[in-house]
Amino acid sequence: MIRIGIAEDQALVRESLAIVLGLEVDLEVVWCVETGYQAIQAMNQTPADVILMDLRMPEMDGVTATKHIFSHTDSVFIIVLTRFDHDEWILDSINGGATCCFLKEVPPKLLIQAIRLIHQGHFHPDLWTDDWRKYAPEIQFGAKIRSSNTLTTSVKTSKDGQDHLTHRDLELLTRIGQNMTNSEIAHALFLTEGTVKNYVSNLYQKMGVHNRAEAIRFAKDRGLI
Repeated sequence: MIRIGIAEDQALVRESLAIVLGLEVDLEVVWCVETGYQAIQAMNQTPADVILMDLRMPEMDGVTATKHIFSHTDSVFIIVLTRFDHDEWILDSINGGATCCFLKEVPPKLLIQAIRLIHQGHFHPDLWTDDWRKYAPEIQFGAKIRSSNTLTTSVKTSKDGQDHLTHRDLELLTRIGQNMTNSEIAHALFLTEGTVKNYVSNLYQKMGVHNRAEAIRFAKDRGLI
């Protein structure tokens, strides 16, 4: 039995997925939540084998939740579901540990097949059929699936044990270095202020700093800004 968790803030999508997947004899939906934070809590209480993760959710986005979950376990597969076929968040989630990304328009039959193959470890983008590729944003194929490599535009901090800094991390660092507030950054990047706060918090954790002054000093010392 493949245990599945669903993180999706739209009730109709969330409940529809749960119903469709629940009809399969080898699939069991063990939890459904509305936010990334709730997904982390649910994983702690009832571990899933596969998580269907939305990207844009309130309280905590799917990228941040994916990175947090993978910092505590690598025994789960995360499939990102999104409405946007060219979104930097897709790359952030792939680099953060997600296995792959599909558009929410993907037919249930194809999604179910993907879940089974991914759980078996037999799902690699080189082997994807044209049907799957039709619903798989091309932007993700520039990243190596299920690896610790980052984008060519990313850099690794020189501090031992730190995570990779993505392009979005560097963009945040640059704007922080320009003394922009979270509100100003949110406006510039077309994000909510809450999402920016989550990104900044995650960035500080990666860098091992606690505030803006330390982040700026860290970045300048390493030539990041």
